[in-house]
Amino acid sequence: MKVRGSLAQATKKNLNESLNADMLERIAKDIFPDYDLHLRTGFPPNIPLTGQVAAGRIVDDAVEEGRYLQLLERLARLDREGFMGRAYRINGLYDLIKAVEAEGYLWDAETSHLMEDPRIRRTPNWGRLIEGEEFRFSLLRIDVVKNSRIVKVHGENLARDAFDDLRGIMARVVERRSGRVWDWQGDGALAGFLFGHSTTASVLAGMALLHELFLYDRLHNRIGEPLRVRAAVHTGPLRYHEDPREIMKQETVREVMEIESRWTHPGSLVISPAVAPTLDRVILDRFKAANGDSSRYLAYEIRLGGI
Repeated sequence: MKVRGSLAQATKKNLNESLNADMLERIAKDIFPDYDLHLRTGFPPNIPLTGQVAAGRIVDDAVEEGRYLQLLERLARLDREGFMGRAYRINGLYDLIKAVEAEGYLWDAETSHLMEDPRIRRTPNWGRLIEGEEFRFSLLRIDVVKNSRIVKVHGENLARDAFDDLRGIMARVVERRSGRVWDWQGDGALAGFLFGHSTTASVLAGMALLHELFLYDRLHNRIGEPLRVRAAVHTGPLRYHEDPREIMKQETVREVMEIESRWTHPGSLVISPAVAPTLDRVILDRFKAANGDSSRYLAYEIRLGGI
């Protein structure tokens, strides 16, 4: 997020009033990889730093490197939990959070993160990810079955309307679960999930997609045949990039695309062995072996008269 100068100055003042330089450096080390406060400030290691100098440098670094939200979240955790049995109170913390919320963010109690207010904006990086930084994402990949044949048989206008409807459904089921649709390539799409129980969120989004398409085909579909997709969910390490092409090159994405194309039947959702152990039993029991009892992959599909 873009941090106003007044907010940065207020943060420096509150930190200086709340924490000494040693504690501030401990906090910074949780946010920045290999952080060295003396190196950052230019002071020799044998010179003690004041809280004012430490707070100023750390806040400036957090703003410049896109980690201000992480700093505020770490301070909120320190204020709530303390450190090594000692309580710490951050002056003006509530006011700082309110100032960030005024910029279009919400405090998410489940994840203890400041997240974009979806009523205002939905950016691919949730307004907080840093270019090139690696996280463990959960990915939902979908592919439209017989896309080219639908266009050929039903014409470009009807096909385009149907595909636009699918895009709307996909965006809705993903964003309701704090995910982001990163890429549409022809007849396929990729969505990423990161915060909270990301594997559960991605699986529920995939299931909801099948449910909504089931109703769509019976109530709103005008092409005269079901609009069917193959969907797959996988989880693994991924470096975030603003350019979707850089995301699509990575191994975890290639794996979920292979699962979708190789193991997924039309009208079903398949989850990988990396996803299944993370799910609650209530959800997992709805999945069956994708290709026989020996399959490592599990599939979900809508069946009339039962699961």
